[in-house]
Amino acid sequence: MIPDFVIKYNPNVDTQQDIARRIIYCSFVKPLLFKKPVVVFVGGDSGEGKSWAIIKLQEEIFTLLGLDPYMLIEHVNVHTPLQYPKKLKNLLYPREYTNDPDLCLQLEKACILGVHEARTLVKAKKWRDFVSQAVSDVNAMSRSIKRICFLIVSQFIRDITTDVRYTLNYYCKVFRPLGKPARLYIQRIWKDDRDLEHPVLKKRKVRGYIVYPNGRYKFFSPDYIELSKPDRGLTEIFDRNDFESKGKIIHNMLEKMIKEMHIEAGIGSGKIAAMVEWYSQNPEDLHRIGKVTAKGKWNLKPDVRKIHDLTTVEFKEFKEKLNENLNKLKLKEYDDNVDKNP
Repeated sequence: MIPDFVIKYNPNVDTQQDIARRIIYCSFVKPLLFKKPVVVFVGGDSGEGKSWAIIKLQEEIFTLLGLDPYMLIEHVNVHTPLQYPKKLKNLLYPREYTNDPDLCLQLEKACILGVHEARTLVKAKKWRDFVSQAVSDVNAMSRSIKRICFLIVSQFIRDITTDVRYTLNYYCKVFRPLGKPARLYIQRIWKDDRDLEHPVLKKRKVRGYIVYPNGRYKFFSPDYIELSKPDRGLTEIFDRNDFESKGKIIHNMLEKMIKEMHIEAGIGSGKIAAMVEWYSQNPEDLHRIGKVTAKGKWNLKPDVRKIHDLTTVEFKEFKEKLNENLNKLKLKEYDDNVDKNP
């Protein structure tokens, strides 16, 4: 058996969190030192905490590498396909991007890039084509310029093409039980090619050995790794960048939708109706514009008014109609992010 990890463990000093960090490092970072590509798919239903899981992974990895997560978080996450070429180039050629010596040094050592789901912003085929090209680019660059761990975030594995699936090294799934930390299920992908005409992708739990101070090896294969919340400051930076980058695109798409609705024989009732319809049909985008209060209503961020160019009256109307529609659809989310002070 070829282990995925071999980690040291001192029960008198180390915690479960220390074991988790070392497994993450051995799985996602250590192969890069041996010039092996690392492509990871991270899936899970809306609201389970996929984005926060990525932030936490980046936070842990950067800390282990002696880097500053605060300085890097906005540079290592791609929120829309339009950002991808620039952010990849900045990671590969930081000296062409910035004159700041500290940031340049951080980017030179940074080895992880997360591409976050954008299916609501681009058509399904274009999203799959983009991911395919991105994985191809990263694999090519990893061989010739700089080795990068590439994290693909999406709800379902079918969101990416079969060709890309054959390049994956790990399949991860995020699940968050009610009132408990998110759980990251890490599985190694391997290819069953006994039938050369019909090779099959298969997955198994990560496995390896824990080495005790006395030199004893113990086999270990965790069912999942429990992830604590990432640092609040990091999530605020991420959420702000995510909202700003995707909000403008959503705004333009809504304007186009409104024009089409007016053309089609009076379908819909204008801007507010179109916005309510969009966010009701795309619950994953709700987290970008607000959060659920303790009273069970969506409290919107002030930036929503600016992004969608709303008047005070329109903003109030949108908030009321959105809550009314969500209440009918029962799309409320009750989780650890509930605002206790509405």
